Amino acid sequence: MENLLEQLVDDLDYGFLCCGTDSRLPILYASESFYRMLGFHRGEITALLDGGSAPVLRNSPPIDWKRIVEEIEEKKFANPELRLIKKNGHHIWVSYRVTLEKKRDGGSCYCGLVEDITLKRRSRRQRLEEAQELQALTANVPCGVLRCRNDRSLTLNFVSDGFCRMTGYRREEIAALFDNRFIRMVYEEDRERLLRETQERAKKGSVAEVTYRIKGKNSRLIWALDKSRQQEGRNGNVWLYSVLMDVTEMHRTQEELAATEERYRMILEHAADPIVDVDLKTEQVYYSPVFKARFGSGLPHCEDLVKNLSKDPVICSKDRERILEWAACLLRGETTGDDEFRFREVCGCYIWCNVHPTVFFDEQGIATRLIAVVSDIDRRKKESIVLRQQAEHDLLTGLYNRMTVMDRIDQVLGKSRKVERHALFVIDIDNFKSVNDQLGHLKGDELIIETATQIKRLFRQKDIVGRIGGDEFVVLLRDIASMELIVKKAENIQNAFGRSGVSTNVGISGSIGVSLYPYDGYSYRELFRKADSAMYAAKRSGKNSFRVYTRETREIAGLAES
Repeated sequence: MENLLEQLVDDLDYGFLCCGTDSRLPILYASESFYRMLGFHRGEITALLDGGSAPVLRNSPPIDWKRIVEEIEEKKFANPELRLIKKNGHHIWVSYRVTLEKKRDGGSCYCGLVEDITLKRRSRRQRLEEAQELQALTANVPCGVLRCRNDRSLTLNFVSDGFCRMTGYRREEIAALFDNRFIRMVYEEDRERLLRETQERAKKGSVAEVTYRIKGKNSRLIWALDKSRQQEGRNGNVWLYSVLMDVTEMHRTQEELAATEERYRMILEHAADPIVDVDLKTEQVYYSPVFKARFGSGLPHCEDLVKNLSKDPVICSKDRERILEWAACLLRGETTGDDEFRFREVCGCYIWCNVHPTVFFDEQGIATRLIAVVSDIDRRKKESIVLRQQAEHDLLTGLYNRMTVMDRIDQVLGKSRKVERHALFVIDIDNFKSVNDQLGHLKGDELIIETATQIKRLFRQKDIVGRIGGDEFVVLLRDIASMELIVKKAENIQNAFGRSGVSTNVGISGSIGVSLYPYDGYSYRELFRKADSAMYAAKRSGKNSFRVYTRETREIAGLAES
């Protein structure tokens, strides 16, 4: 009999469970189907609330078994929902249709059928959540709902309270004033369009979405967004179900925005400075007439704007990397102001321009629009460059002057790591005073210019070359790989003196002193002091030679160690 009962329970996809009524809920008997539900074998679990950190029964809050007993006494059974933990750690929900049975020893036990209701419970919870979500949406969205016959009058069959609030009419007024014909409530100029678009969408079986005007109470025009669907009723009638939203304020805002855009465009058309307006959402770029007349429209469209700036011919190639970084900062919202770049005019010449940017961001902080006003500063910029050149360079030779050399070399050394190697050369023309005394200052100036030209020709663009005194020059040779390069450069300088094109009756040569970064110092002053000592040591050793700074060179130069 027991096997027959278990077979019947198993066939119905139920489980059978008997358990004691004490706090552990010990399992007195359970069918094989019950154990299969949980993935256990018979004997692996002996109680629903066995001790330990992970009991099989894990309801939160816990089941009130006292109330279950009271319900059984009242109704002869109870039907609690239990959350049971499977062997693999997952949980299932079961319905336990339970009653109290007497045991042979006079005690009681819970007995009943167990049904897995996990999917039912999940579906019920999903339906409940959907219902709650729909209720929340309809409670907060001001809309009207209509049901109309699919005729040319759109005869009303149902009108919601929301529609009455939207229009200001009561249902009785709609029936009396419009004879329940919705088409009469639609503004005359929009009626045919509404009927045509609604019918076309209905034939395709899709939702019709139409915006039109409705005549509200007191001659008030209401812009409505209508989403409707056609559906056939049981008796064969065809109905249109419509949800209408009042979009009057939105439509008014759009009209004002369009008017503002038109005024804005007119301002751009008549602006004196070239203007570029980039819509980063629609990927549209607008160039003002003044911009097109000056530069054409060669700038990239805003798709990959920052990337395309790096290769655009309108931007001078020397400025592209800098404008790339500048634009990226702008679009990230980092604070940055005006900057100056060279733009190519339609004639092919590059001119200096000041770019004044304005970036607009949405609520998520994403750049949506960029407006740039471009001003011609070419004359002022070039005058500024000339003045800066004059301030930084020696007027006779065109090399950096003393102050500029000091600043630039200190900047390089300040950014250099200790593993980097640089060499400072101090170069002095031998017997220069004799040239001045015997041949005059003009010949001396010619010699200085020739020497400066030869020295500059021997070094790279990244090296720093300057004139710091009458016949004294300084060079910072950057990123040296070996002492051989220093020796080679010093020998090249000496050979250049020998090839001087300045005719004199005095032998032209030079003395050179060299100090090394970081061995001899970390600043210009430290390196210069030691290279200068090495240069004087070369002079005292017979001139027309070079020395690399050592302690001995200081002694030869006749200087005390500080």
